Amino acid sequence: MADYRFPKETELPRNGLSAQADATSHNEPPLRRKLNSAPRPAQVWRAWWTVGLLSSLYIISYIDRIIPSLLVGPLKAAFNVGDAHIGLLFGAAFAVFYGFLGLPAARLADRGNRKKLILAGVAIWSLCTIGSGLAGTFIALVLLRMGVAIGEAVLSPAAYSMIGSMFTPERRFLPSAIYAASGNVGTYGAYIAGASVLGWAASDGSVFFDRFSVWQVVFFCVGVPGLLIGILFFATTFEPVRDGDETTEASGLSQVTRFFFQHTHLFGGLFLGASLITIVIFAFGAWVPEYLHRSQGWSVEQAGLSYGITGLCCSVIGTLAFSSLAESLTRNGIRDGLVLVASAGAALGCAAAGLAAIQTNGIGALICLGVMVFCLTGCSNLIVISNQFTVPARFRATAIAIMFMCTILIGLGLGPPLVAWLSSISANPADLGPALAIISFAVLVPATALIYVTRKHYATQLERGVVD
Repeated sequence: MADYRFPKETELPRNGLSAQADATSHNEPPLRRKLNSAPRPAQVWRAWWTVGLLSSLYIISYIDRIIPSLLVGPLKAAFNVGDAHIGLLFGAAFAVFYGFLGLPAARLADRGNRKKLILAGVAIWSLCTIGSGLAGTFIALVLLRMGVAIGEAVLSPAAYSMIGSMFTPERRFLPSAIYAASGNVGTYGAYIAGASVLGWAASDGSVFFDRFSVWQVVFFCVGVPGLLIGILFFATTFEPVRDGDETTEASGLSQVTRFFFQHTHLFGGLFLGASLITIVIFAFGAWVPEYLHRSQGWSVEQAGLSYGITGLCCSVIGTLAFSSLAESLTRNGIRDGLVLVASAGAALGCAAAGLAAIQTNGIGALICLGVMVFCLTGCSNLIVISNQFTVPARFRATAIAIMFMCTILIGLGLGPPLVAWLSSISANPADLGPALAIISFAVLVPATALIYVTRKHYATQLERGVVD
C-alpha cells in the first residue's frame, strides 16, 4: 500500500466526498498524521478512480479525433472536396496544433493545476466536436478540427504527470499501461461507435434530427459524452501533491532542452522511431474504412465495425502484453528489455501492415491488420512509458509533450496526406492499397533500427535512476 502517493490530508478540499472520506484524519495529532504514511483503502480507491476517469477521457478524445474517418463519403459530398482535402483534414489541420500546443500545455502541467487544465481541454475539444456538425463550409470544419486538436493537446501530458505523482516508479507500469491502452480503446472504439451512430442516424436518428444530415448527427452524438465525463472528473478527483523531484521548482525550457541534447542518442532514436511508426498507424487509422470499402467491397458500417472490434481487442491485448513482457525482462536483469520488445514490435507491425494492404480478400486483410495493431500499439506505448523511467519527474509532462509533438507532426502530419498523394499518382487512384503498402514497407527498417540502437543508452539511463 505504500506504493501510492496522495494529497496530504490537510491539502484536500473540505467539501463533497473528500470531506466525508477523510473526516477522521483531521482529528489526529499532526505528528501521528505525518507518521501514518501508509494510505488507507479510500486513498487507494481515489487514485485508481482518477486513473479510470483519465482513461475514460482518453477514450473519448480518440473517438472525437477519429470519427471523421467514417464520414469520408458524406463529407466529400457535403463540401464538394476530394481525397486530398480529407487527408489535410485528418493530417496537418489537426497535427500542427496538437503537436505544437502540447508543449506549452505540458509546461503548464509541470507548473500548475493539472486537474483544471484537463477540464479546460475537455470543454474545448467537446464543444468543437459538437460545433463540427454545424460547419457550413469546409474551412469552418477545418478550423473546428483545429479546436479539437487544441483541447486534446493538454490531456496526455497532464494525465501522465498525475499518474507519475500518484504512483512510485516500480508501480507505474500498470496504471500507465492502462491509460495507454485506453487510448487504443478509443482509437478502435471510434470505429465501432461511429458505425453504430452512423447506422442509427441514417434510420431512427432522423426522427430527432430531421433538419440535419447523417454526418452532422454523428458529430453531435460523439461530442456530448466528453462534457459529461469532464464534469464528473472535476467534481470527484483531487490534484495530487508533487512529491520528491516534482516538488522542486519546475525546470525552465532551456534546462529541458539541454537534458535532451545531453541524451540525444537515447531520445533521438526513441522519438524518431516512434514518429516513423505513427506514420503507419495514422495512415491506416485514417484510411482503413475507405480501403476496405473501395478495395474489398465492404460497406462503411461493416468496415468500421469489423476493424473497430479487431483493433480494440488486439490493441488492448498488445499494450498489456508488451508492457508485461518489458516489465518481466527488466525485473529479471535485462535492463534494455523495454527497447528490445519495442524494436521487435516495430518490425513485425510494419511488416503486417504492408501485407494487409496487398491482400486480395477482406478477411485476410483484417487478420493482418489485427497483427499490425497488436504490435505497433504495444511498441508505441512502450516508448511513451519509457519516459516514466528516463526523465526527471519535474519535467516529465514536458518530455511526453515533446515526444507527442514529434510523433503527431511527423506521423499524423504526413501519414494521411501521403496516402492520398500516393494513390492520386497511381494507375488506379481509387485503390488505396498500394499507397498503404509503400508507406508500411518504407518505414519498417529505419523505425526498427532507430529504436534498437538506443538499447544501451536506455539501460545506462535506467541504471542512473534519474526520475526519483
